[in-house]
Amino acid sequence: MTAKPARGRPRAYDPEEALAAALDEFRRRGYTATSLDHLSDATKMARPSLYAAFGNKLEIYRKAVRQYAEESAERRRRALFEEPVLDKGLEAYFGEIVAAYVSKEGEPLGCPVLSVISGEAAADPEIGAELSAAVGKTDALFLKRMTMAAEAGEIAPGADIRGLAAMLAALQHSLALRARAGTPRPELQAIARAHVTLALRAAGAARPN
Repeated sequence: MTAKPARGRPRAYDPEEALAAALDEFRRRGYTATSLDHLSDATKMARPSLYAAFGNKLEIYRKAVRQYAEESAERRRRALFEEPVLDKGLEAYFGEIVAAYVSKEGEPLGCPVLSVISGEAAADPEIGAELSAAVGKTDALFLKRMTMAAEAGEIAPGADIRGLAAMLAALQHSLALRARAGTPRPELQAIARAHVTLALRAAGAARPN
């Protein structure tokens, strides 16, 4: 018996590449200024194909951010948690952050969430929920790391762990804003180092020379 030919046409696009291209467009233009025509041009997919593959504009954005987060989360987790010394872990983590917020060519991309949808959060409940969830994840990440440092005796007994975690999360948010405003990578790195030093002092932790 001869095999039946496969039904349908083969998919003419790579979903991961398409979502990455869409996210780049959102990061460069912002959420509101990015139109479906922009996304169509960036992904090289016709608008009907975009709808069929990923849904509406918000769904395209969500899926693109989810893919980005899955790709970057493990790398950042290793930077923050696998280094046993708090100082080195924070340094490695913010190195990853700065590298993500400014391209190798110096393009000011900022954060895929904070720099893209913050302006729409107040007017759109769905977007506001996305932003709130992203902020909450960052807070929880730093709270976990500071709790580990406290349990390991790296910071002073009675240190305000939640306050320290919020301080570090605020640093990340500030770096996103500054990167989007065009602050060069070396300056962002210097800002991160200075604030990490302040956080460690507030925690009663000595920073190695």
